[in-house]
Amino acid sequence: MFLISLASCKIKNTNAYSKENNTYRDSSYYTILSYGYPNLERLALMEIISEKWKIRNIEAAGCEVTKELMDKADAENKKTYAAIEKKYGKGWRERYEKDLEVAAMKQADIMDILITNKVFRAQLKKGNIEIDGIYKDVKQLDSEIYETAIYGYTEDNKRINCCTLHIDTKNKTVYLIK
Repeated sequence: MFLISLASCKIKNTNAYSKENNTYRDSSYYTILSYGYPNLERLALMEIISEKWKIRNIEAAGCEVTKELMDKADAENKKTYAAIEKKYGKGWRERYEKDLEVAAMKQADIMDILITNKVFRAQLKKGNIEIDGIYKDVKQLDSEIYETAIYGYTEDNKRINCCTLHIDTKNKTVYLIK
């Protein structure tokens, strides 16, 4: 299966930004602004651990950026990093990166569990989705439980929602949610 990823090159509207608490809309999260061509794999891993860290990554601009926009985003991020360090202490970046590595390994564990699971395979068959054509959105619920939304695409690029599962990576069990 060949997939083409298109990244937006337009500058995003950042009017929802609140300088008082360095976040977008949800004041319980820290917001890190990004620009340039996105690393989609890393962004997916960041989303998995966002609940634990209360950090969201927001695209301030796509691949075409101005020096002014980069400087503005970097200045805001510097304030955000200071606030994160105040909450989580020195060395937070190393611990955050370690959690990203663990999330990547858990992604592999999740696929290993799903591939042999009969409930999962039955759901794929119902949705007429091939195992090598699945995509997943993963959200960590606790240290070993992950909520995983499974979907695929038709030949004309229409999304097919398959199911949502809770996957226990410790006990290697899968629970169908919807």
